[in-house]
Amino acid sequence: MGKRLAISFSPLLFLISIFLINFQSDRTEFAFIAIFYTIAFFAYIILYSSRNEMSFKQLFFIAISAQLLSMLNTPNLSIDFYRSLWDGEITWAGINPFDYRPEEIFASPELNAKIIGSSEYMQEIYNGIGMQSQGNYSCYPPINQFYFIFATAFSDSLILNTFILKLLIVITEFIGAFYLIKLLRNLNIEVSKIWLLFLNPLWIIECTGNTHFEGVMLSFLFIAFYFLQKKKEIWGALFFAIAVQIKLIPLMILPFFYRFLGWKKAILFYSLTIFIVLAFGFTQLNSENIYNFGDSLRQYFQVFEFNSLVLYQYIQYGIWKTGWNMTKYYSPQLSLIAMYFIFTLALWGDIQNWEKLMRRITIALFIYLLLSSTVHPWYILPLLAFSIFTDYKFPMVWSFFIFFSYIFYQYDDSSTFAVRMINYIEYSVVLGWFGWEVLKKAVLKRAS
Repeated sequence: MGKRLAISFSPLLFLISIFLINFQSDRTEFAFIAIFYTIAFFAYIILYSSRNEMSFKQLFFIAISAQLLSMLNTPNLSIDFYRSLWDGEITWAGINPFDYRPEEIFASPELNAKIIGSSEYMQEIYNGIGMQSQGNYSCYPPINQFYFIFATAFSDSLILNTFILKLLIVITEFIGAFYLIKLLRNLNIEVSKIWLLFLNPLWIIECTGNTHFEGVMLSFLFIAFYFLQKKKEIWGALFFAIAVQIKLIPLMILPFFYRFLGWKKAILFYSLTIFIVLAFGFTQLNSENIYNFGDSLRQYFQVFEFNSLVLYQYIQYGIWKTGWNMTKYYSPQLSLIAMYFIFTLALWGDIQNWEKLMRRITIALFIYLLLSSTVHPWYILPLLAFSIFTDYKFPMVWSFFIFFSYIFYQYDDSSTFAVRMINYIEYSVVLGWFGWEVLKKAVLKRAS
């Protein structure tokens, strides 16, 4: 009786919580965010645990309802959507988003008059992207820019253009889900495991609610994996390259295909992928502005720090030892260490089947994130997505705890006691869960 009651009420609690987080919360209101995300997540756990007792249509209806609710609001937990619309608008005005920083356009009388002028809409977008983004070149690859261009093609309405941007995201994710279902069936994996991702509040809030493009990137990866599983490497390379041109993170998993595909097919796959990535890249990047794109990436690796564990402790050590913040030196060092582990996982041992491939990629992504300088909540969505193909649960656990990193915006200082305690709790639980799962599997393997 109690279980049936929980199943009956969980969809309503799930949707109400998603709605409140998207519409009513501000990222400085940590208590509000924490309460309703916790309710949404526990409702999600009930729904996912009951996936074999509910029909596919019922779960699909709940997921679509949550997506529709998330499409109707202007993002209030992230300001990244302003930069998306800015890049699209200046492209329509004939300005390459990799040529100028927004502050350069604003400071130039000629460019200001051309782009902003007396438009309240453009002034609102410029103010919305924030000082940090105003001082940086665009970091969004050319295919991602196509989404921004299309979203800004029809109006000068912030609400309408944001809705179109979200609509494009949801349509792409729907196509990606279609191919993911086909891939899971081909791999003899329980199809209902898609709800691990598509009902997860983190996926819905961050991809649709806050217009982050991890969901779009993953959708193209699902399509690429489907074609690779069908042994159609050319189509696989095409969609893999498109995924790279949305977010660069898929480049990190390229080394794993050397042993998985075999060197002959791997060389074909690598060659086609690199060629297509470059071909798409040259639509907006050239010898003059490619440095600007690289400069934005450098800022990510050498300047920014958010919700990191290892880097933050390393920075504190550097301050104690030298009296200086050594982020620009320590962050690249940790990136090199991550690369070492990634190449070791990719090139050592047997990864001749999909289960082993996905298991290793999942662990590699976890190591990468653990050593990263910036770990926003939506950054772990690829980790969660790849865990669908494994029996690892630690990515799902992290998808709950990482949302509490929004506490930073209440204090705007990563060194405060509350922020550090949330950070330590987050990583302690996730590292403990990861260690337990990996150790348990190692013990069971030896016992067998």
